[in-house]
Amino acid sequence: MVSISVAATQASKPLTPELMLTLARPSTASLSPNGRLAVFSASRYYVDTNKSIRNLHLVNLADNNSLSDLTPQNPDTAHDNAFWLDDDHVAFLSKGQIHVKTVGSESEPYALTEFPVEIGNVKFNKAANLVAFTAAVYADGTLEGAKKKDEYTKATKKDTALAFDTLMVRHWDEFIQEKKNNIFVVKIKHDGDKFAVDGEATNLLLNTGLESPIIPFGDQGDYDISPDGQEIVFISKINTRDNAWQTTCHVYTVPTAGGVAPKVINPESVGAASHPVYSATGKSIAYLQMLKPQYEADRNRIVVYSNGKSRFVAENWDRSPSNVLFDSKDENIYVTAEDQGRVKIFQINLQTESIEAIVSKHSQSGLSLIDDNTLLYSTASLSTPNDIFTVDIKTKEIQRRTQIHAESLEDVYRADAEDVWFKGDHGKDIHGFLLKPIGFDSSKKYPLAFIVHGGPQSAFNDNWSTRWNPNVFASTGFVVVFLNPTGSTGYGQELTDAINNNWGGSPYIDLMKGLDHVLENHAYIDQNNIAALGASYGGYMMNWINGHTDRFNCLVNHDGIFDTKNGYYATEELYFPEHEYGGVPWDPKAKENYERWNPASFVENWKTPTLVIHSDKDYRLPVTEGLSTFTVLQRKGIPSRFVYFPDENHWVLKAANSLRWHAEVIAWIQKWTAKTNTEEEKLVLGTEQIRFH
Repeated sequence: MVSISVAATQASKPLTPELMLTLARPSTASLSPNGRLAVFSASRYYVDTNKSIRNLHLVNLADNNSLSDLTPQNPDTAHDNAFWLDDDHVAFLSKGQIHVKTVGSESEPYALTEFPVEIGNVKFNKAANLVAFTAAVYADGTLEGAKKKDEYTKATKKDTALAFDTLMVRHWDEFIQEKKNNIFVVKIKHDGDKFAVDGEATNLLLNTGLESPIIPFGDQGDYDISPDGQEIVFISKINTRDNAWQTTCHVYTVPTAGGVAPKVINPESVGAASHPVYSATGKSIAYLQMLKPQYEADRNRIVVYSNGKSRFVAENWDRSPSNVLFDSKDENIYVTAEDQGRVKIFQINLQTESIEAIVSKHSQSGLSLIDDNTLLYSTASLSTPNDIFTVDIKTKEIQRRTQIHAESLEDVYRADAEDVWFKGDHGKDIHGFLLKPIGFDSSKKYPLAFIVHGGPQSAFNDNWSTRWNPNVFASTGFVVVFLNPTGSTGYGQELTDAINNNWGGSPYIDLMKGLDHVLENHAYIDQNNIAALGASYGGYMMNWINGHTDRFNCLVNHDGIFDTKNGYYATEELYFPEHEYGGVPWDPKAKENYERWNPASFVENWKTPTLVIHSDKDYRLPVTEGLSTFTVLQRKGIPSRFVYFPDENHWVLKAANSLRWHAEVIAWIQKWTAKTNTEEEKLVLGTEQIRFH
């Protein structure tokens, strides 16, 4: 089996935030019809210009996996959503329109579409020469109407007010708009030596009130085209007044000819549905279904729908899959699923429902079939970003197809992850990872960066990240420990569910037991110099820790919850707190849960120096949560610092902002864990301003 780990002892250069952010960020690869070529887009950030370039790359799978630029890396290039029209022509999105590039030709790409508004999430069906795409439109459902109304509003509207009669008012990082995402289809044809649009685009969701893809994160995975091109399957969330406190999502089918109302195929659903796909024969549809209402972290069940009937597949499998893919004969499906800190590829036989792991190391994504014996996919790990691989399904032999990052990461320190297992609350087996620092010497003592993940129903996996990359912290001289306590995913639904009404209970106990475990078993960790860091639920845990222990030298709280009760009234997805705490905060029983797990109730115990980071466009946990945290720290005279990003959401995504984020965080934890600092000196450090140029 191919491993993408690196020999850390042979590397001398640190993985700096600048280097991490300038590494290529490749997309999922799109396979040519004959399976010989694959195309993907990759963005690269340039620090000197503070700009990113995204262009297309071609991998010749049949000829020594040679890698070349399909489109040039020019300034302001933004090519994405690549797909094949045939074996010689790649279509892609640029500036909201479809363009076509001839493979092996020096000719420039040409525009296939010139729609009145920008489009996205494009898919193509060769059998019907059908292009499907999505666009945001008004109630009239037309692309022309969207452009005209946008222009009219811009020219005539003097005020900036938005008015609402129902929730949601805003979602994630934007206010809800009048325009809604709809799915369109249009035919294409050959026009001489080029492709051209053949007729007008048809809105398949016209006058339905349905929206797809689902905001804020919906994409082309929210719908699929049948193999014959005659039908589309898609998901849409309920549009009734309770949409802010329910997760209900339905799966629909609709003919591509248009003029027919979509048909729901899971009308009984009260939970979220996702990832609808047709089988290769077109006889079946598979999708993922959660059963519990209001619960976004329920286990995904695999549903196969055929001949008007639905059945669960591998119903008792205690993992939550994604990325469903059929083989050519409808005999097997392939899924990815988290499993004990990895994201593995599994094969599930549709008749016997047997489950077999095909790829088990690191984290996999973006599956496609070259043939019934070969899967194409991407793999990332804690030591490297995505590269493209194939696996022989029968022998499980893995072949690396790209080395996208090899030159950039040559001689760069990236520690291999060490698994950590220990007994948590109630004797449960809890898992996590440990990374050794750059220049590691077992005879020396190193400070510890103890990172808590968000979610809370998520997990740290053996995967790459540009937001909380453990190897960046290891390259600054820290031992890094990151655990998956109660509430984490990939270890069975029971552990995931056990955080409900238990936010500061079992997870906190797990974290403290895990910290005890690594300190007892790793003598090179300096027990007197420990920093704890976390975002979202991890930020909540920083506030909870501050009220319940003083064992940490400092804390870093990114977009964390300060007050569970007030947070309910300000957040957008009401179903989340209502599920986690058992109802609305004015219900007497649920009110006890909100109060029991409220960090604000324990501020009298706070004493640990804390860096607070929050962003203005975080509508999941509004900026007042961070300001409230900072207010308490300052009023109590606790060394603290508040870093505010006016243009970021729950995540810090802009590269320059990310560089500042890393500078602030690293400077904070380094100062408070410096061995030379006496307690008096640390207090002085906390009152100094950190200056950046």
